[in-house]
Amino acid sequence: MRENTLELFINGNPQRPIYYTVKKIINAGYTGRNQEEVMKHIEELKEVGVPAPDKIPTYFPKAAALLTTDNYCEVIDKDSTGEAEYVLLVADNEIYVAVGSDHTDRKLEVGNIPKAKQMCPNFISRGVWKFDDIKENWDDLKMRSWIGKDRAKIYQDTTLDAFMRPEELLKRVKALLGGKLEEGTVIFSGTVGALIEGMPFSNTFDVELKDEKRNETLSCCYQIKIIDWIKE
Repeated sequence: MRENTLELFINGNPQRPIYYTVKKIINAGYTGRNQEEVMKHIEELKEVGVPAPDKIPTYFPKAAALLTTDNYCEVIDKDSTGEAEYVLLVADNEIYVAVGSDHTDRKLEVGNIPKAKQMCPNFISRGVWKFDDIKENWDDLKMRSWIGKDRAKIYQDTTLDAFMRPEELLKRVKALLGGKLEEGTVIFSGTVGALIEGMPFSNTFDVELKDEKRNETLSCCYQIKIIDWIKE
């Protein structure tokens, strides 16, 4: 099996590359500290037919090959959308932080969430931060997403105090994995509700994580292209 190894840059600096081999992906969901925000996201998913979970948080596995830093994906129709998430990458004696999107087919999610998670890639930024460098001001980090060309419409706007802390998320995932959190494990945090109703399709999804204290930003932007070249 071919390994999925990504070239990432510490603090976004091409002079500080790391080569990260993905072994496991876990997509967490409904991890908010603010239960009102959690319910908002549950309700917006219910509006497009996705059933409410039996318990929260939720955790779904994803194939290791489906993590990418590419800037586009191909889909069969307009049923998929992105969502802003912080991302934890477990390395040898280090935890790296990226920003990304768990791009999901919403129609398939109605019937089978784990299978729906395998239909589109998870996207992450090329730039990463060391968690130890930002953990003191973690709650103040700002995460936003946009849809449309040139960030036409803001889609999500939050700070990381809305989410479960990384320490707690890592602890819970470790327990799910039999008490061992190995290098190559990638954890997506879950997301917050959107500012736009209906979870509309967009040809562009753009997300950033901003540390105003250090004046640094991680960003991830990709195009969604519909496969429409067979004419019947």
